[in-house]
Amino acid sequence: MSDSVSILRRLKQGAAHTAVFELRFHDVSDRHVDWGMVRPSLQVIRRPSIGIGRRQGLPMQQWQLVGKISASGETCSKVIDPVPFRIGRRPEATLTLPRAAVSGLHAELYTIEGRLFVRDLGSTNGTFINGSRLFEPAELRANDVVQFADVPWRVEYSCPKKESHTASENFCDHALARVQFDKLLREEIVVPHFQPIVDLSTGFTKAFEVLARSRLIGLETPGRMFAVASDLQMEAQLSDLMRRKGIEISQEFDDIPPIYLNTHPVEFKNDSAWDWICRLREMAPMQKLVIEVHEEAVTDVIGVARFRAMLRDYDIGLAFDDFGAGQARIAELSTVRPDCLKFDRRIITGLDQADASRQRFVRCLIDAIRDIGVTPLAEGIETLGELQICAELGFELAQGFFLGMPRPVEEYCDWKTALRDERTLSGLLSRTPMPV
Repeated sequence: MSDSVSILRRLKQGAAHTAVFELRFHDVSDRHVDWGMVRPSLQVIRRPSIGIGRRQGLPMQQWQLVGKISASGETCSKVIDPVPFRIGRRPEATLTLPRAAVSGLHAELYTIEGRLFVRDLGSTNGTFINGSRLFEPAELRANDVVQFADVPWRVEYSCPKKESHTASENFCDHALARVQFDKLLREEIVVPHFQPIVDLSTGFTKAFEVLARSRLIGLETPGRMFAVASDLQMEAQLSDLMRRKGIEISQEFDDIPPIYLNTHPVEFKNDSAWDWICRLREMAPMQKLVIEVHEEAVTDVIGVARFRAMLRDYDIGLAFDDFGAGQARIAELSTVRPDCLKFDRRIITGLDQADASRQRFVRCLIDAIRDIGVTPLAEGIETLGELQICAELGFELAQGFFLGMPRPVEEYCDWKTALRDERTLSGLLSRTPMPV
């Protein structure tokens, strides 16, 4: 291979990765170049690589944003071209985000010699890079997450894709969720929802279970929040935040109700329980609290018994959750004796349609549990038939979508009065479905 061909090829390869170069030769033919004479007069002109499309038949890399325009929309990619590339709520923005928290003209992206920068345009709710608020123009790099108010997008530097693929969408969603998780913990912005626990002997709501939600994209449900927390080994911190916010927001009820608060199995692998139990009681000195422990955590009888004793010291109740989901730990029940045992929805679902032997078996479990002073609770009731059979078999408490969806506190107001007419025992067991 000749020297001229080798040098031209190397220059082209370098251009594909960084910038585009032009060779200007003064009235000479490429075939008859004396390279020793030409090198001193070689002019290199550097151009930004953004938005240049294809050159010599090869796809060129471009800056892109990857994310969701609406919370319920699909992940998409937007090539940052032309520049300046403006983001905002207004229709004239290059990328319009129809979100209440996004300002009319929120921020803009621009390039300098192929490098990508972002500046905030005086937005109300700010622009963030990897969770840190932006106060002056800053450079963006590939895989950074830039967030306009509460709307995150990931920065890519790659060849534009004709169509998105599920794997890349999932990767993008997870990357955004990890950045959002930092904001979730730092700003404590989980939104507690309250699901009624109904007394089947009276039809009244007796307590609420606290279930956390979030308005951050990718972290809307507890499952999504704990999936990211697990990656970061921060399940205990997330669980503690959910309990504290649950107690804090429950104080907004007109008549403060008893509440059931969840735990995560990882919290029982160390001795930190005493600290957070003490904090909960300090937050709500007079409120009736019940701590739910998942069946997976009930493996060490001595450890659970010690935990039970700590709860009693602070006048806090104990419930075993998801009984029957895995190894139904009868031995632990008789030793520790929680206040309440929550039967998993897999036992409850379709129980009214089950054969007589299965129903008798459930009745025997209920009778045995009540004999040792534990209150049986049916979880996941979604039909009138399931409600009726649970009452007939001897369950004392029940919860599920049929009895009430998890809702924010402002939708309950005076919960005792609001539910009195709807949840009487005759209404619960009538053939006419109740309003939910």
